Amino acid sequence: MKLSLLRALLILDAAVLFLLGALLIFAPSQVERAFHFQDLPPAVGYMIGLWGCVFATLGFGYVVAATNPVRHVVWVQVGIARGVLECVLGLVYLVRGVVTLQQAGLGIVIAALISIAYLALYPRQPRLIKTPASSSQPPASAP
Repeated sequence: MKLSLLRALLILDAAVLFLLGALLIFAPSQVERAFHFQDLPPAVGYMIGLWGCVFATLGFGYVVAATNPVRHVVWVQVGIARGVLECVLGLVYLVRGVVTLQQAGLGIVIAALISIAYLALYPRQPRLIKTPASSSQPPASAP
């Protein structure tokens, strides 16, 4: 159950990252307006497009991780780290007055929630259960 929820979370995260990546690559000025950033230099669109490339490739990694989250646990760790860093960075910029709550609030909340979800669904290696037969004395050597 937990593993199938983790797979679903990885696929959902991948879909969101692919969508955001595509928007950042192909419609950077619309993204700027959606987040209430006006009058930015055109070169900022290049930086936003590069950010979109990062999101799109992360999405691909999450799709691969969804096939076997235990084997690809590093992608779950990346998801946790990404969410924590995005949340902390958003809070720092918010506290410093660089961005408004309207600009950063949703991203901060989503980043925190994604980290919490990945932590709650973190895959564990299955533990071996010792049975009485497997914990008995080693076989006696032949004479």
